[in-house]
Amino acid sequence: MSNHTPTNTNCSDEPATDDGEKSDSDDISEPRPLTNLTGFKRDQLFVIRMLADRNPHGLVIKDKLDCYYDEEINQGRLYQNLGELVDEGYVEKHPLDGRTNAYRPSTRANRRLEEHYEWERRCLFCDLP
Repeated sequence: MSNHTPTNTNCSDEPATDDGEKSDSDDISEPRPLTNLTGFKRDQLFVIRMLADRNPHGLVIKDKLDCYYDEEINQGRLYQNLGELVDEGYVEKHPLDGRTNAYRPSTRANRRLEEHYEWERRCLFCDLP
């Protein structure tokens, strides 16, 4: 018999939505990281938010990400992940012309990015309550 006491890895007793997030109507007192997204998707969201006032299209997002990554980003990877972010409700896609789409962060993405940033800030500066 083990002396290991199981710990609750869920930091909240609040019910979660299918993607592990609390519903929008819940009062969120503690910021949480965007754990349901890959690092690449999080980076895409941050870049889309940074460029939101310019209505960035895929190649603009790719060019900005290429500045931060050691290797050039494959367009297939970029657009597959953008499509998934649209499907998951983090990014809104708006047609610019017949072939080009602009991408903007959704309200949900803005809220979750700010929460993720606050969680990182608290972790880095030991600002936990």
